[in-house]
Amino acid sequence: MIDDLEDLLVAEHRAIQAGDLAALAAFVRRKTALVEALAGIEDRLATSRLAGVRERAETNRRLLASVLSGVKAARARYDLVRQAGTRLETYDQSGRRQSVAFGAGTVERRA
Repeated sequence: MIDDLEDLLVAEHRAIQAGDLAALAAFVRRKTALVEALAGIEDRLATSRLAGVRERAETNRRLLASVLSGVKAARARYDLVRQAGTRLETYDQSGRRQSVAFGAGTVERRA
């Protein structure tokens, strides 16, 4: 089971690096099942091997946190670009930020 978990964590690491976020949901279910199966192991050899597994899992956790941070930053940037034509952020005489919204643009047609 420990070998299966190690293999799964390596595959998860590759998926994270490749940006295959869709595959990550399947890894969560499989990891959960393996971790639950390993929860009661008291064997010294297994316990020492699990330390390496924990390190690999922590590395993947940090990578996933970075991916999430990047996705949030991209989303925020996307929202700013999308709002560029409808809103303007500016400052008043006192230095306070104010937002000026524009209406939906209309095009006048002349015959």
